[in-house]
Amino acid sequence: MNLEKIKEQKRQWYFRNKDRILENNTNYNIRNKDKIKEYQKIYKLKTRYNLTLDQYNKMLSDQNNCCKVCDIKMIKPIVDHCHTTGKVRGLLCNSCNVSLGRLKEDTRILNKMIEYIKEHNNE
Repeated sequence: MNLEKIKEQKRQWYFRNKDRILENNTNYNIRNKDKIKEYQKIYKLKTRYNLTLDQYNKMLSDQNNCCKVCDIKMIKPIVDHCHTTGKVRGLLCNSCNVSLGRLKEDTRILNKMIEYIKEHNNE
Protein backbone atom coordinates (compact mmCIF):
# COMPACT_ATOMS: atom_id res chain seq x y z
CA MET A 1 0.00 0.00 0.00
CA ASN A 2 1.43 3.40 -0.88
CA LEU A 3 1.66 6.35 1.48
CA GLU A 4 -0.79 8.54 -0.46
CA LYS A 5 -3.47 5.87 -0.33
CA ILE A 6 -3.04 5.49 3.45
CA LYS A 7 -3.25 9.28 3.93
CA GLU A 8 -6.42 9.41 1.88
CA GLN A 9 -8.01 6.58 3.89
CA LYS A 10 -7.17 8.35 7.16
CA ARG A 11 -8.56 11.62 5.85
CA GLN A 12 -11.81 9.93 4.81
CA TRP A 13 -12.08 8.13 8.16
CA TYR A 14 -11.59 11.45 9.96
CA PHE A 15 -14.36 13.17 8.00
CA ARG A 16 -16.74 10.25 8.58
CA ASN A 17 -16.03 10.38 12.33
CA LYS A 18 -15.41 14.09 12.83
CA ASP A 19 -18.41 14.71 15.12
CA ARG A 20 -17.54 11.78 17.37
CA ILE A 21 -13.88 12.83 17.53
CA LEU A 22 -14.80 16.42 18.46
CA GLU A 23 -17.25 15.21 21.11
CA ASN A 24 -14.61 12.92 22.62
CA ASN A 25 -12.07 15.75 22.65
CA THR A 26 -14.56 18.12 24.29
CA ASN A 27 -15.46 15.54 26.95
CA TYR A 28 -11.77 14.86 27.62
CA ASN A 29 -11.08 18.60 28.00
CA ILE A 30 -13.98 18.99 30.44
CA ARG A 31 -12.93 15.99 32.55
CA ASN A 32 -9.25 16.99 32.59
CA LYS A 33 -9.46 20.77 32.95
CA ASP A 34 -6.95 20.94 35.83
CA LYS A 35 -4.52 18.56 34.14
CA ILE A 36 -4.62 20.62 30.94
CA LYS A 37 -4.15 23.89 32.85
CA GLU A 38 -1.11 22.46 34.64
CA TYR A 39 0.38 21.22 31.37
CA GLN A 40 -0.16 24.67 29.78
CA LYS A 41 1.59 26.32 32.74
CA ILE A 42 4.57 23.96 32.45
CA TYR A 43 4.74 24.48 28.68
CA LYS A 44 4.57 28.28 29.02
CA LEU A 45 7.30 28.35 31.68
CA LYS A 46 9.59 26.23 29.53
CA THR A 47 9.00 27.89 26.17
CA ARG A 48 8.79 31.55 27.29
CA TYR A 49 11.22 31.65 30.19
CA ASN A 50 13.24 28.42 29.97
CA LEU A 51 12.11 27.52 33.51
CA THR A 52 11.07 24.17 34.88
CA LEU A 53 8.13 23.93 37.26
CA ASP A 54 10.59 23.07 40.05
CA GLN A 55 12.63 26.22 39.36
CA TYR A 56 9.44 28.32 39.35
CA ASN A 57 8.25 26.76 42.63
CA LYS A 58 11.68 27.36 44.21
CA MET A 59 11.55 31.04 43.17
CA LEU A 60 8.08 31.30 44.67
CA SER A 61 9.25 29.65 47.89
CA ASP A 62 12.44 31.79 48.07
CA GLN A 63 10.25 34.90 47.76
CA ASN A 64 7.90 33.54 50.44
CA ASN A 65 5.02 33.77 47.90
CA CYS A 66 5.48 37.57 47.94
CA CYS A 67 6.05 40.05 45.13
CA LYS A 68 9.74 40.87 44.72
CA VAL A 69 8.94 44.60 44.54
CA CYS A 70 6.07 45.40 46.94
CA ASP A 71 6.19 42.30 49.22
CA ILE A 72 2.45 41.55 49.07
CA LYS A 73 1.29 37.93 48.96
CA MET A 74 0.65 37.06 45.33
CA ILE A 75 -2.54 35.42 44.09
CA LYS A 76 -1.25 34.84 40.58
CA PRO A 77 2.53 35.39 40.36
CA ILE A 78 3.88 36.70 37.08
CA VAL A 79 7.35 35.82 35.82
CA ASP A 80 9.24 39.08 35.32
CA HIS A 81 12.00 39.04 32.73
CA CYS A 82 14.20 41.42 30.79
CA HIS A 83 12.74 41.87 27.32
CA THR A 84 16.22 42.53 25.90
CA THR A 85 18.14 39.58 27.35
CA GLY A 86 15.24 37.27 28.23
CA LYS A 87 16.77 36.75 31.70
CA VAL A 88 14.23 35.99 34.44
CA ARG A 89 14.45 38.48 37.31
CA GLY A 90 11.81 37.23 39.72
CA LEU A 91 8.10 36.87 40.37
CA LEU A 92 5.90 39.95 40.62
CA CYS A 93 2.30 40.78 41.40
CA ASN A 94 0.21 42.03 38.50
CA SER A 95 0.36 45.68 39.63
CA CYS A 96 4.15 45.80 39.83
CA ASN A 97 4.55 43.93 36.54
CA VAL A 98 2.17 46.31 34.72
CA SER A 99 3.88 49.32 36.32
CA LEU A 100 7.29 48.19 35.10
CA GLY A 101 5.91 47.73 31.62
CA ARG A 102 4.26 51.14 31.55
CA LEU A 103 7.50 52.75 32.74
CA LYS A 104 9.24 50.94 29.87
CA GLU A 105 11.67 49.66 32.53
CA ASP A 106 13.31 53.11 32.40
CA THR A 107 14.87 54.13 35.73
CA ARG A 108 15.02 57.75 34.56
CA ILE A 109 11.21 57.87 34.34
CA LEU A 110 10.89 56.12 37.71
CA ASN A 111 13.25 58.61 39.38
CA LYS A 112 11.30 61.52 37.91
CA MET A 113 8.08 60.00 39.27
CA ILE A 114 9.65 59.67 42.72
CA GLU A 115 10.71 63.32 42.62
CA TYR A 116 7.23 64.32 41.45
CA ILE A 117 5.58 62.47 44.36
CA LYS A 118 8.02 64.00 46.87
CA GLU A 119 7.43 67.47 45.44
CA HIS A 120 3.65 67.20 45.71
CA ASN A 121 3.42 65.08 48.85
CA ASN A 122 3.03 68.06 51.20
CA GLU A 123 0.09 69.69 49.41
